[in-house]
Amino acid sequence: MLSAQTTRLFGFYPGTVALVTAEHLGTRNLLSVGWHTALSMEPPLYGVAVGRERATSPLMRGSGRFGVNFLPFVRARAVQGAGVLSLHDLAAGGRDKFERLGLETLPGSGLALADAYLHYSCEVAEVVPTGDHDLFVGRVTEVRYDPALYDDTGLFTGEAAVYLGRSTYVTTTRARAVYPPEVFGD
Repeated sequence: MLSAQTTRLFGFYPGTVALVTAEHLGTRNLLSVGWHTALSMEPPLYGVAVGRERATSPLMRGSGRFGVNFLPFVRARAVQGAGVLSLHDLAAGGRDKFERLGLETLPGSGLALADAYLHYSCEVAEVVPTGDHDLFVGRVTEVRYDPALYDDTGLFTGEAAVYLGRSTYVTTTRARAVYPPEVFGD
């Protein structure tokens, strides 16, 4: 029962957090993004909301490219760290966030994280100002996934890092409820 009111926007969690990767002119970075979504199947479009003050924003604008990566629960510390650590702070120490968090990219694909169970390579199709964030609309040019973590129907069977808010993560379970269309028939 809804019985309380607030002026704070919340309720978009629990959900998966994507790690957005970008590189431009020799500088690379990644950040955690809780606000992301598929936007279209044809053409394939994926959107990520990125704060303008984030170091990754100008890398995405400058290169016109970004990656969207989903890491399993065992890598939840890296997912959180990508949102807490700043490229500006780490650059002075000579270490980037990839190194600090123990994340590697796939050979030949600098935006795809090796530990991801799912990765989208995107070209920036549009940037839409949305209040204090910009929505980067990416045209998906490549999809990579770990086939060991998907069943024959394409459903994810692994353990995703599900963000509850306030630096807290849980994972998916094996329990499933399946409701075929005929259940809701006339």
